[in-house]
Amino acid sequence: MDQVQTTPLLPGTGNTQQMDVRFVAGEAYEVAVRGHRVLVDQPAEAGGQDAAPTPTELFVASLATCAAFYAGRYLTRHGYSRDGLAVSASFDMATDRPAR
Repeated sequence: MDQVQTTPLLPGTGNTQQMDVRFVAGEAYEVAVRGHRVLVDQPAEAGGQDAAPTPTELFVASLATCAAFYAGRYLTRHGYSRDGLAVSASFDMATDRPAR
């Protein structure tokens, strides 16, 4: 089983979070965190089954949802509604290697 272990936010704070990543099949992996399971895969043209978002797509989604979360907190703190709050994100992959 492939595993990814996180490190404490600050040494000695006890804020260590655990994530486990395991191979599923083909190019798919499952991430387990706090009782949740998330699947990642690659598109068919990259050897996957396109059964889930790619790790890069999840990375961009995590940035977009982080921005939305904190924007929502700001709105609530200042007495505004979150209705209609939306964040769009896009990304371009480099055309040369390594993939980035």
